[in-house]
Amino acid sequence: MSHKFNTSRKLAELKKDYFSDESRKIVVRKGETLLTENTENNRLYLVLEGSLMCYLKDESGKEYKMMESVRNMFLGVYSFFSYEQKSYLTVVAAADTHLAYLERTDSFVNTEKFARDFLPVIVNEIYQRQVLTQELNKERQAAIKKLYESEKIILLGQLAAGLAHELNNAVGILERNTEWLISTLNDFLKSKDLKDVFVRALEGGQQQSTAQVRERRLYLENKFSINTKLAKQLAKTTLSIAELERLIENGLDKFEDLNQITETAIVLHDMRVAAEHATHVVMSVRELGSNRNAMPVETSLYETVTKALILTKNLSKNISIKIDKKTDGKIWASSGDLVQVWVNLIKNACESMLQSGAEKPTLNILIEEGGNEYKVVITDNGPGINSEMMKKIFEPNFTTKINGLSFGLGLGLSIVKKIIDSYKGSVSFTSVPGETSFIVLLPKL
Repeated sequence: MSHKFNTSRKLAELKKDYFSDESRKIVVRKGETLLTENTENNRLYLVLEGSLMCYLKDESGKEYKMMESVRNMFLGVYSFFSYEQKSYLTVVAAADTHLAYLERTDSFVNTEKFARDFLPVIVNEIYQRQVLTQELNKERQAAIKKLYESEKIILLGQLAAGLAHELNNAVGILERNTEWLISTLNDFLKSKDLKDVFVRALEGGQQQSTAQVRERRLYLENKFSINTKLAKQLAKTTLSIAELERLIENGLDKFEDLNQITETAIVLHDMRVAAEHATHVVMSVRELGSNRNAMPVETSLYETVTKALILTKNLSKNISIKIDKKTDGKIWASSGDLVQVWVNLIKNACESMLQSGAEKPTLNILIEEGGNEYKVVITDNGPGINSEMMKKIFEPNFTTKINGLSFGLGLGLSIVKKIIDSYKGSVSFTSVPGETSFIVLLPKL
């Protein structure tokens, strides 16, 4: 995959340090192939001038254009840094193209400086894979919408199974490569302190609330008289206050690496959550219309809500979210099923508020217990649901958009009801202008 840096200073430094050797500059003429899918590649390329097209073959051998690589983009990142050393794309010059390259056998490749310098390249790899995952997901949604709009519900099970099979291959590649990036970064980190920080952030993600980060920042500012920006960056790491105090007293010599490692680990944590959810969604599409046979395990309602918020954070970034957790809520269920329920309900609530222009959009999530069941209530201050929509809201082909309220494909809420019913629970809602609540009841263990 190819990548372009936004920081011109960093790119200029990489060019000077690694790509200035004139003997390692080549020209690929228009129509010539630079890399071939599933063949060995030991070079990391930087496009100096020109344009190349990247293609991926499906199971039938048909080629699909994935992206274009132009000036200041890197090529061969995956094959250069991976153990397989094989390109997963075919790259062909769309115009005469000038490139510079590194060899995997270069002595500086195994140095800590090289790993630190090219960490942004690997992070860009993660970002581009996430974009590709989103594009694949949009294609899946568009295909399912077309099925429902044509009212061919009886054929949905068979067609969804074929679609899920195709998407499963792509999602599998993304999931495996995310795990490879995690393993590679872990191997690069030779400092035990940095490796510990990386593992902790990777396992837990961004666990601190905004209020907790603010409290830690103020404490560090007041005690050590450091500037606000530095204090905030330190406060966001996974280190305890005692560990931060030792770091500051020792002169912050490792801070830049520590902050970068923490941010990278959190990104990887979110990518892993997204990949797990994508796998579950593909499985759900395959099983749609059939009997469910997933093996339930002990699952925390709170943890699944947290994962759903990670998956919807781009949509909810301008929305105030408040969680009232009175219990963790342990039940027997598939974690992926519950994440899918909360993603649909949170997505609908956020879209309703944003599209209607709600003043101070707020999402409240309550998790509590009573008797032999747990209750999860998701409430928004959007425009509400009118009486006509209330009659159809859980129907599979419900696609109506009224007064700014959108339920996406019309598949989301039917899936929510199907999942909750499978666990002998219930889902209901109340709605008036300015307040809509979806109430999910689930039996205890």
